[in-house]
Amino acid sequence: MKAKTRRQGVIFRHWRLIGLAGFALVLVAGGWGLSRYLLNPRTLPIKAIQVKGEFRNLDRESVEQALAKAIDGGFFGLDLKHLREAVMGSPWVADARITRVWPDRLVVDVTEEQAIAHWGEQGLMNEQGKVFYPRKGLKKRLPLRFRGDDNKASLMLDFFVREQPRFRRQGLSIGAVILDKRGEWRLELADGTRIVVGKEDMDARIGRLLNAYPVLEQEPRRPQTVDLRYEQGFAVSWRSEERS
Repeated sequence: MKAKTRRQGVIFRHWRLIGLAGFALVLVAGGWGLSRYLLNPRTLPIKAIQVKGEFRNLDRESVEQALAKAIDGGFFGLDLKHLREAVMGSPWVADARITRVWPDRLVVDVTEEQAIAHWGEQGLMNEQGKVFYPRKGLKKRLPLRFRGDDNKASLMLDFFVREQPRFRRQGLSIGAVILDKRGEWRLELADGTRIVVGKEDMDARIGRLLNAYPVLEQEPRRPQTVDLRYEQGFAVSWRSEERS
């Protein structure tokens, strides 16, 4: 009797395991089917794109068009990383955050690049020292420009930030910073004066010039070029015209 009861218990557990396995298969199959349905691009397609942000140079419509071309799925199947890369492809986009809004809308928060200076002939620089090349030029001219290798942009910006206050205290302003391929620094002031700083002891050389600048301002002519590449002083070439 006990043996028969044990056999019945084994058979019951066996069928119970089979039932559980079957139920699990049904769940897996159902989940797979549901997943295919939700990830189907035709399921809950995106019908509206809202682009948010304050734009001066970025074209809102171009962002919407870039997103529309990059959409490759319905509400659940969207690849948000891929969409963000499509938006970031615009040189004027500094950052973008994309959010799904149920049931068929995308909201895109875009931060526009803020240019502080011209870079070379066609580029621009932002306040972090990043260089970017917009397809369309800036709508307004900026008072500051840089020229050099792109990978030296942040170094050049640091140099400007360090030196500009020293010139300001003398009533002067740097209008351009140039770093050539030989590593030689040059400055152009807002009044047109060109300064050859050189490769070494830049801070000390500029300090020597600024200490003597009140004397230079007493001359009837304005400096055209000042060459600081001397151990104890500097050389000045003067403009031909007299001060107005």
